[in-house]
Parts: sequence; structure tokens; C-alpha cells
Amino acid sequence: MSARYQEWLKHVFDHEVRGHLLPQWYFDDDAPVFETSDDEIVELISQTFQNAGKDLIKYTDAQVDQGIWYFVSMSGSNFLHSLESSEVPIKKRLKAIENIFHLYSDYFAKRCDETLSHLSEEGAPLNSSCYMFWDISPLTVSKTQEIQNAVLNVLEKILTINHRACRESAFHGLSEMFFSRCEEMQKIIDNFLGKTKLDEKLLTYARDAREGRVQ
Repeated sequence: MSARYQEWLKHVFDHEVRGHLLPQWYFDDDAPVFETSDDEIVELISQTFQNAGKDLIKYTDAQVDQGIWYFVSMSGSNFLHSLESSEVPIKKRLKAIENIFHLYSDYFAKRCDETLSHLSEEGAPLNSSCYMFWDISPLTVSKTQEIQNAVLNVLEKILTINHRACRESAFHGLSEMFFSRCEEMQKIIDNFLGKTKLDEKLLTYARDAREGRVQ
């Protein structure tokens, strides 16, 4: 693990988690800033996703949840906008998106409760960022065809993870692409439902997601 990557992880995740009614650390006027280039941040984000299963376990679930809201959300930072930068090789950017699968398979699937957030079922701290990942990130509204394709591919792959919260998140993300890639996202959901049995609650959500009716 390089020193720079360690510095990045500390910047994103190593913070006290405040109560829900208080602004988080990154909204403070004197919040630390991580100076970086688009090329470097894409590499650091890609590593974070790929190694989530082993590199994030030293932080509490609440710290990781807070960190994901920070570096993924458009209101928390601009880091994920680097995935749209033409100054970064497209192959490198697509690899970072592909590595999101590991965040789900190696981390969320092991640490999230199998509850459904859209029904406000009580779950682990990480269920929040798992469910909202595709809603808070700029990836589902990308105008770049190759980025859209990569997002659809990783969402389809996340559906293969036998975990209700991960699948709920994937349906959420697919629903976010209803207007930009309707035919493709509906085909992914139809193919999945044609070969996978879901409980009634998750099945209803999947059908609503297919029609772009979830938030």
C-alpha cells in the first residue's frame, strides 16, 4: 500500500462520526482538503473500490458510510467527476467503475444487513450508502456512452450478488437510468427476473425500478 493511498484513505474515512442532526466534518469551514489531479484521484478511487474488502475494515461501518457519502456524493466532493475527465485515459476510468463491483461483493455484502432501505427497514450503518450509492453519485447521469455502458454492466453484475441490500441498490441504480438507457436497463431487469426468484417486497421494488418509479 503506497503512502499516498494511505493518505487518501485517512483523509476520506478517518474521522469522527457526528450525530445525524449535525453537519459532517467535510462541511466545516476548516475541513482538510485533499489536493490531487484527475488522473491520480481516478487511480485512488479505483484502488478503494477494488480493495474495499481488506482496506476498509480498520474503520468502523459508520466511518465508511460517512466516507462514501463524502467522496461519492456530488454534495460532498467533486472526486467522482474525475471519471468524466478526458485527460484521464478512458480505460483507466472504466476500470474504476468496474471495480465498484468489489465494493459491493467484498464489503457491502458482508457488512450490510439484508434489509430494504426503500421500506425504511432498520439496517446497519452501511445500508445507507449501499442503497443511495447510485443516487448520490454522478455516474448514472453521465453523458458519455462508454461510461453509461460501464455503469449498466456493473449494475447487472451487482444483481448476481445474493444479498437483498445489494440487489436493492442495483435496482435503484438501474431505475436512475430509465430516461437515458430505458431499453437496456429494462432488458437487464427482465433477464434477471426471468431466472432469479425474489421475495415479494424486493420483486415489487424491481418492477417499480423497471418503470423508473423509484427514488
